[in-house]
Amino acid sequence: MQNAPWTDNPYRLVSWWDMQEFSADIYYTVGKVFGSLVRAYAAGNAEERITGAEISQDTLKIVQARCTQAGLSVSAALVAKLMSVMADAGTVPMTRQKFSAALDHINTTIIIEMGQSLFMYIDKDRAKLYNKPELFGTDVNARFPTVQFDIVEAGNCYAAGRGTAVVFHLMRIMEIGVQVFGTKLGVTLADEKNWQNILDEVNKAIKALPAKDPATVTMSQASANLYAVKLAWRNEVMHPKDTYTLEEADNLIRQVKIFMEQLATIV
Repeated sequence: MQNAPWTDNPYRLVSWWDMQEFSADIYYTVGKVFGSLVRAYAAGNAEERITGAEISQDTLKIVQARCTQAGLSVSAALVAKLMSVMADAGTVPMTRQKFSAALDHINTTIIIEMGQSLFMYIDKDRAKLYNKPELFGTDVNARFPTVQFDIVEAGNCYAAGRGTAVVFHLMRIMEIGVQVFGTKLGVTLADEKNWQNILDEVNKAIKALPAKDPATVTMSQASANLYAVKLAWRNEVMHPKDTYTLEEADNLIRQVKIFMEQLATIV
């Protein structure tokens, strides 16, 4: 029996089709069974007694199995209780009215339980960044394995529409990148929080290098990319502003990616 796709893959993207297909199958089956029971037994004299022998346990077992499959534990328990009551109905018959009311109660509970599970829609463009270990490229992964978590989470937060959270993870990536860059140039930046001061120290160190050396050119390019990140942050200090839009987060992803890719060629 197929499990709910969101329980088989918790905290992973599930396609709209998979959700619809699974949920529709569950509710169609439940509705079909309940409909047949209501038509067969709920009509007529409300006080007329029906016995458990008249009700096929197999039909209720189908509903119970589907509820269990979908994680609707309360609904499954109510179906099991009704099955137990109907099993005893040979000696204590149930009225049509009570049987119909029990079905209505179960149906309402199914709707309530299904309404308690929330699902987020992520459009296909943002979904492309979800769970992407290679978001910044293989070279960045190889050179900076400690930023892997934040690279993936930056993409995940962007997919989820959380712009400020994206920036938080990009900040953690940049903190490591800037430290590595400074170490490469012999500049200590451990306690520095001001972007301009960082750039001044980096550029000062680069100017002391042989101007025509290819490595110096590469260092200068990385410094230019660091300046681009500073502009994208729109803040003189290393700590970003309070909130960021998705558009700003998207720009920062691209800028930080460029800097980290450049840095990967240096270290």
